[in-house]
Amino acid sequence: MTNKNLVILAAAAAVLGGAAYYCNSGRKIKSSNLNGKPVLAAFDVSEVAKVEVGGSKKLTLAATDGGWVVDSLYGYPADVTKIRENLLKLKDLTVGQTARGRKIENGTLVELKDAKGKVLASATLGEQHMSKPRGQAAQFGGGGYPDGRYMKFGDGVVLVKDALEAFDGDPKKWCEGRICSVPSADVKAVSYTKDGKTVNLTRKDSTWSLEGLGEKEELDTSKTYSLDSALSYLDFNNVADPKKPETEFGFATGCVYKVSLKNGQSYTAKIGAASGADRYFKVSAAFAPVGTNATENATLEKAVKDFNANAGKWTYLISSYSADSMSKSRKDLVKAKEEPKKDEKKDGDKSKK
Repeated sequence: MTNKNLVILAAAAAVLGGAAYYCNSGRKIKSSNLNGKPVLAAFDVSEVAKVEVGGSKKLTLAATDGGWVVDSLYGYPADVTKIRENLLKLKDLTVGQTARGRKIENGTLVELKDAKGKVLASATLGEQHMSKPRGQAAQFGGGGYPDGRYMKFGDGVVLVKDALEAFDGDPKKWCEGRICSVPSADVKAVSYTKDGKTVNLTRKDSTWSLEGLGEKEELDTSKTYSLDSALSYLDFNNVADPKKPETEFGFATGCVYKVSLKNGQSYTAKIGAASGADRYFKVSAAFAPVGTNATENATLEKAVKDFNANAGKWTYLISSYSADSMSKSRKDLVKAKEEPKKDEKKDGDKSKK
């Protein structure tokens, strides 16, 4: 190859290299110009009066005179803190990086509206971005976790650094899922009513005793672990339609579980028929003063009134596992009394002498 040819090839390579650098440089500049830019149009969180989430699971949240509710959950009270937290997430979303060549099909449309129905901001969400497993998770075949989300941005798609999981249509992510938080340490008595028969248990100095035990019976202490804690951390899986007749919930032939507290409060739970893997559930509270402190009694009475006005007016669906802990009968708690062994009898007879 002649020196002339080498010079021509070198010049061509330089031109091509320069063109490639210019194109790549242009892409980088274009991409970096988007990074950090707000994804949604600016909006005032305080003006948002409705949140509508489309997709396969439709979700609607609305501000009412009585506070925020989950419209798609029969108007169940929403958690204002969670609403504000997720609205701020949307407001603060910025472009993490552009997703060239990616398309969002059957995306989830999120619209924020004011009290008059005007759309303040909207976004179309795509699938979540999953992080790559690292360390032991990668070693043992574990999966990653959601660390971002693809979203439409103009005519393209961008990736943001928040998975926005609350916008996947599950209403429980927008409300308080806990029905009861009855302190198990404060429970002094429990009763179970099943098939028309009631079993009463009382606790003294951390020891449970069952009413009406026969001479050859004793309380099975291995079955008392959940006597006082069934209402301690009870969450719901769903809410029943308030317009549905209560006769369809099966409470008339179901079970009743009642706990009485040291402070005079009591909670009565009804466990109804099965609905899939869940059971219908309803609970109410009552108060009978045990002390003479008027201020304390007024506080306890108000707490009971508030509980009945909120959780007490709903029929829930809870897991069958939770329902089973409140559906015990006498045979579930009693066992045959163990006779002392021969050696123990001899020792007992010697001590008598």
